[in-house]
Amino acid sequence: MLKFLLYLFIFYYCFKLLVRFLAPLLFKTMVSKIQKDMNKKYNKKKKYKKHHAGDTEVSYKKDQNIDPGGEYVDFEDLNDE
Repeated sequence: MLKFLLYLFIFYYCFKLLVRFLAPLLFKTMVSKIQKDMNKKYNKKKKYKKHHAGDTEVSYKKDQNIDPGGEYVDFEDLNDE
């Protein structure tokens, strides 16, 4: 019984030591993989058209979901008279 507890104690501290060194490496690789996946998704979505006007470069994304319909309302300035 005492031998079993000694082995359990040694296994626990060895495991704790390994986790201390391996966990940051595993975490770093996992985070970098997630960042790469997110960058791929973002770059796939991002399709900007560029228009050069003089020295200024204007980048915009043409949106197909814009509703051009609707009603034009002309607002008038009201004076406090």
